[in-house]
Amino acid sequence: MRGEKAERFVALSLRLLAVSFAVVGILFIAVPGGVLETISDLGDSLGSFTRAPATTEQLWLALAFAYMVVITGICLVAQADVVRYRPLLLVLAVGKAASSLGSLGFYLFDQDVFVYLLNFLVDGFLALAVLWLWSLAGRVGRPAAPG
Repeated sequence: MRGEKAERFVALSLRLLAVSFAVVGILFIAVPGGVLETISDLGDSLGSFTRAPATTEQLWLALAFAYMVVITGICLVAQADVVRYRPLLLVLAVGKAASSLGSLGFYLFDQDVFVYLLNFLVDGFLALAVLWLWSLAGRVGRPAAPG
C-alpha cells in the first residue's frame, strides 16, 4: 500500500485508535472497579487466574487517565497529517511497548492476574500495529511540511 491509499488508511486507523483510547480512558476514570471486575470475570471463565487487586490508589487512576488522554491526542494530531507527524507514531509505539512489557513483568514476577496478561497482549499488539502504521506513513510519498 502506497500513496494516498496508505495515507487514508493510516489516518482512519489513527482516528479509530483515538476513539478507542478515549473510551477506555473514560472507563478507567469513571468505573475503574467495574473495568477490573469485568476483566477478572473474563479471566475466571478462561482459566484459574488471580483476580485483579482492587484499585484504591487514586493517583494511579489519574495517571492512567492522563496517559489515555495523551495517546488520544497523539492519534488526533498525527491523523491530521500522517507525514508531518509520523515521528509521533514512534512515541505512541514506545508507550504501548512500555505498558505491555510492564504488564508482562507484573504477570511473571508478581501475580498471575489476567488483566496483566491481557494488557501485555493488547498493548503489545497495539505497539506492533502502530509501528506498521508508521511504516505505511513513510510510503505516502509526499514531503513533510516544513515546521
